[in-house]
Amino acid sequence: MSKATEQNDKLKRAIMISAVLHIILFAVLIWSSFDEHIETSAGGGGGSAIDAVMVDPGAVVQQYNRQQDQQASARRAEEERKKLQQQQAEELQQKQAAEQERLKQLEKERLAAQEQQKQAEEAAKLAQQQQKQAEEAAQKAAADAKKKAEAEAAQKAAADAKKKAEAEAQKAAADAKKKAEAEAAKQAQAEAAKKAAAEKVAADKKAAAEKAAADKKAAEKKAAADKAAAKKAAAEKAAAAEGVDDLLGDLSSGKNAPKTGGGAKGNGQPSKDSGTSGANGGATGADISAYAKQIQVAIQSRLYDASLYQGKQCVLHISLAPDGSLKSITSEGGDPALCQAALMAAKTAKIPKPPSQAVYEKIKDAKLDFKL
Repeated sequence: MSKATEQNDKLKRAIMISAVLHIILFAVLIWSSFDEHIETSAGGGGGSAIDAVMVDPGAVVQQYNRQQDQQASARRAEEERKKLQQQQAEELQQKQAAEQERLKQLEKERLAAQEQQKQAEEAAKLAQQQQKQAEEAAQKAAADAKKKAEAEAAQKAAADAKKKAEAEAQKAAADAKKKAEAEAAKQAQAEAAKKAAAEKVAADKKAAAEKAAADKKAAEKKAAADKAAAKKAAAEKAAAAEGVDDLLGDLSSGKNAPKTGGGAKGNGQPSKDSGTSGANGGATGADISAYAKQIQVAIQSRLYDASLYQGKQCVLHISLAPDGSLKSITSEGGDPALCQAALMAAKTAKIPKPPSQAVYEKIKDAKLDFKL
């Protein structure tokens, strides 16, 4: 607003200066016309015209011509003055128009600046409102998030408490069941022991009765056998005595010559050759297992990360040279990843030499169960 007032003041001063200059110019032109008129009327010999007796026609003509020239000059001067005045008026008008245009442009710029300022203030106000709304939204979101987190925490705590209570109830039920089962087992064991003891008593009693019966039967059998043996011995003795009597009777009567037997034939058992022992020069199972373990350790040491294959196995078919160097190796089943890793590791592993030729013969072309 102050800028527009200052521009208006400048315009007023310019108009006033222009008006003063025009007044001065008009005064100069009027003064110049007065000087020319005085000089024209003052021409002559310095005397009065009414005092002259004769008039020179040539002088009159010259005077007339001079007056015509002066009038023409005055007209030209007047025309020049008017032209200059018109030109100055046009210039002043142009300047005024330009000044008005400039003032109009300044006013337009002022209004535009005012509008921009108004828009800026409205934009700032809108931004402030938006910021306030954003802050309120952020506070509401934070409050909602806090409320949600608290609700989730409470829900989780309730779920954990429920889970804990269920676990404790399950544990109590399991403990009670285990205790009942233990008591039932203990009772069953006691009953079984009692039953076993009773059965043992009955078995011992039965065994004693059976043994007594068997002993009695054996005694009776032995007594019968002894009796039969005694009876047989008595019969044989009687028969022998009767035969001797008959032989003595025959010899004394000379009826028969005594016969002598040739010789007794010996009856012996052939002896058996027992306890023959053969030396076993082959490899023992312990030697073969120990060398197979050395091969597995050598391959395992070349694995990048053996922990990746814990609990896995692979069947490897290996072929070795006498010095322990690997001739060939293939996989014949098992975990694919472990088999692939074992095949690659075996190609760079340093397998030790077999401890003996017997071990080499057993394992030079064999299958190895590679486990981790």
